[in-house]
Amino acid sequence: MFDNFSLLMQGLEVALSFDHVLATLFGVLVGLAVGVLPALGPPSAVAILLPIILNFEPTIAMAGLAGTYYGAMYGGAVTSILLGMPGESASMMTMLDGYPLAKRGEAGRALGMSVFASFFGGLLALFLFTAIATQFAEFAIAFGPAEMTSLMVMSLVFATALGGDSKLKSFISLGLGLWIGMIGIDLISGAPRFTMGSVNLLDGIEFTVVAIGIFGLGQILSALNDRAGKPSRMPHYTLASLFPRLRDVIICWKDLLIGSIVGFVVGVLPGAGATASTIFAYATSKRLSKHPEKFGNGAIEGVASPEAANNAASYAAMIPLFTLGIPGSATTAIMLGGLLMLGLQPGPLLFTTNPDFVWPVIGTFYSGNLMLVLLTILLTPVLAALVFVPLRFLFPVLGAVVVFGIYGVNYSVFDVGVGLFFGVVGYLFEKLRYPAVPMLLGIVLCPILEQNLRRALITSDSNFGIFIERPISLVLLLATAALLLWPVLTHLLKKPSPVAG
Repeated sequence: MFDNFSLLMQGLEVALSFDHVLATLFGVLVGLAVGVLPALGPPSAVAILLPIILNFEPTIAMAGLAGTYYGAMYGGAVTSILLGMPGESASMMTMLDGYPLAKRGEAGRALGMSVFASFFGGLLALFLFTAIATQFAEFAIAFGPAEMTSLMVMSLVFATALGGDSKLKSFISLGLGLWIGMIGIDLISGAPRFTMGSVNLLDGIEFTVVAIGIFGLGQILSALNDRAGKPSRMPHYTLASLFPRLRDVIICWKDLLIGSIVGFVVGVLPGAGATASTIFAYATSKRLSKHPEKFGNGAIEGVASPEAANNAASYAAMIPLFTLGIPGSATTAIMLGGLLMLGLQPGPLLFTTNPDFVWPVIGTFYSGNLMLVLLTILLTPVLAALVFVPLRFLFPVLGAVVVFGIYGVNYSVFDVGVGLFFGVVGYLFEKLRYPAVPMLLGIVLCPILEQNLRRALITSDSNFGIFIERPISLVLLLATAALLLWPVLTHLLKKPSPVAG
């Protein structure tokens, strides 16, 4: 563990250089701005910036993308508290108590606690990240093709189990993603698959184009349809009131710890994401509270716990991303695509083969977390004002940026058409309540899943028993089966027994 902190010190030297500080600052500012917009969220911001940032050196590029991610986590609380409109899905739980606080004139108090809780949760998560990341990577070296296949199967099932209202819709979304991921040249035989005779599809469908289409254009189309009216004014607060109160920190110390620990643990799980962590943290704080009836009616603890979990999960999600190449959310799935496009292979060997990349990036997490405390307090009035920008001005600009971003991936008009198509798909998914995260994970992980599956079968002479003969693989498959069967078992156990007459 102490070696990790020694490496972190070396990484911080690079992270505090001018180029890296500038990239981190740019990322967190964009993230803050996007986080307050109810129409968009971290996946949209990261997807839109992806083709621009990829032109830079890998460490600088990832510093910008990561800064955008956790910057949006901070910014998402602003509209949740002031207007009762979550800036992104992970801020929904913050809204339950933050908005009631704002309505009774305590908006500054709620915003101040959200900033402190975000900082506290992020700092604790970063400490744990630094302490266990290398050991986690060393453990991950034991993962061969069979273990990686089983792990990705579990990750995909995990995503469908925790995303969306309907398990069936989640599995349909996942199936579409896996099918899209197979479009192009077969990895082994070299034969074209599902290209429909189009030369443009021989290289497959560009992941970035799909992500920008779904989370950029799709969310814009949905917001244009849904967001008709806006409030004429927002709750009053002063700059001084945005600083957290010592009394509130003392009141919420237990909830800050609960949110941070729950957020970190859930964030490490493949496919879980920050939204799930905020739900678990809020529910845990309410269950352990001496006054659970206050939750939902303006309890400051109801702001502290989910906001700490929110940011702890965003940093914890980087552990499976870096050490296993498994994204824990839609945003980290996009970042996985970015790592691959930068020529880096996330996995157990990343910490040993590319320490000059990993530790400076982790160093930018620390500097970015500190930047966000000051920037959020100073820029909250400006960020809140973005909510009141008329849609007729805001969305044409965003739409132009999105289309330019799609074209800039390969400078291809065909990609623009594909992006527009997936923008419509994203809109339809939103309207029909189909989760897009499983589809995105399917697209990203399909080639890796297929490659490891085939490698495992080649090394075992096509013996599927390899997946149960290897202990880690067997445990992962059993966990996957339990995840699939648990809803069925709980339903059967809750079914009332017939009353004897």
